[in-house]
This record gives sequence, C-alpha cells and structure tokens, in this order.
Amino acid sequence: MHPGEIPAVRSALRGVVAGLLHLAFPTPCHVCRRPLDLSRRSALCGDCWDALERMPPAGCDRCGWPFPAPGAAGGTDRPLCQRCRETRDEFALARAALRYRDGRVARAAILLCKHGGRLGLLRHLSALLAQEAPADLMLRGWDAVVPVPLHWRRRWRRGFNQAEVLARAVGRRHGLPVERRCLARVRATPPQQGDAPARRRNVRGAFVVRRAERIAGRRLLLVDDVFTTGATANACAAVLLDAGATAVGVLTLARVE
Repeated sequence: MHPGEIPAVRSALRGVVAGLLHLAFPTPCHVCRRPLDLSRRSALCGDCWDALERMPPAGCDRCGWPFPAPGAAGGTDRPLCQRCRETRDEFALARAALRYRDGRVARAAILLCKHGGRLGLLRHLSALLAQEAPADLMLRGWDAVVPVPLHWRRRWRRGFNQAEVLARAVGRRHGLPVERRCLARVRATPPQQGDAPARRRNVRGAFVVRRAERIAGRRLLLVDDVFTTGATANACAAVLLDAGATAVGVLTLARVE
C-alpha cells in the first residue's frame, strides 16, 4: 500500500466501524427516541425535524405575530397586533424561527436542550436559527449580537448558556461579532411564569451592562431561546439603550403561542 493511501483507508475503516456500531447500538432521535438514520448527521429524525413548525411571515410589524390575529390594526404599512398596541416595548422589533406550542416537537426539543443538557441538539437548532432568521430582521444593519445572559449559578449548573450557543451560530452565519460579556444577569431570578406583569416584575433589575464602551452607538441584536411576553427582552433592551445602544432587535429560536 502506498503511504499516501493510508489516510483514505483509515477514514473508510472508521466509517465501517461507525456503521457497525450504529447497527448494534442505534443512536436515538432526541425527541421521539426512534433510531436515527446514520446518513442524516442530525440530532432529530426526519419526522421530528419536519414537525418543527416554522413561524409564518410576520404580521405585526413589531413583535412578528402572524396575521390574521385578533385586534390587528395600525394601517396597511405598519400594522400592530393587540399586544403591541397595549405594550410599550424597548426593542424595535422581534422575530422568531419556530412556533412554541404544548405537545409539539419544538417545545420538547428546547426543553431538552435547557434542562436535559442536550448540547448537540442545541447546536443543530442553532444552525437552523442562523439559516432561517427572518430577512426583515436581519437586513436592519445590526452591529453585533448579544446573547441574553444566565445568572452565573444557573450557567454553572447547566454547563452552558443556550442563548450564547444560538448567538454564536447567528454571528458566524451573518458575519456579526458576538458580545457575550457586555450584558450580565446580576439577580438569580426564578424561571419565568405567570402573566406579563408578573414576568416583568420577575426580571426587574436583573440585568446590567458591564462594558458600556462595547454598547454605545451600536445597533444590537439580542438573541434568546424563547419569546413569551417579551418581559426578558424588554428588560435587556432597556439597559442596553440606557448604556448608549442606538437600537435593539430581538431574535429567538421560538415564539410562544
């Protein structure tokens, strides 16, 4: 055998061994636990991947809620949903890639990432977010990406910040720097629950800007896993704007319906 052929042979042998191991101990889909097709190189089977519900085109100009929706108004050029007509948001606009609903694959997958330590699955979802981030958000001329931070104790327990993994994928895909140390969570808040006022109270005073020089005069894209009422996004956007950011947009993997 020619020495130059050895790497190719080794690669082929590794492929054979991997295939045999998969036959003996098939890797399951993270959500439904059915065996994965080895050729997919994915954390989800084809059925679960196809069952990830994409968000329809934005209807509400600010939060991206799809129309037809109850109470849509505001004219044909810049319509707002009822939520946005009744809420003073700090962010300029918010968009999401997936719909987050009880009993659906997106919700199950995101909860597995956050509470089950499925970092491999999170990386696949991060690539999806980076690829399918709505164009009407991404074409707004952002200067940097900012992940929503976790409190240090929660990050230590989890081993990673899911928003940071998402933000890095978005930054790579769109050529934007990721500012992961300019925003900090200084109060260990309980998991968000309840209605919008309760969620706003829960995160009040929870975030501070650590490096204002990285914020001033820049348009920032805030990245998180799930948008529910907008309480967390607004709390983060408020301190970023106070530190001198000129605008804050929000991109999340999923939006609660």
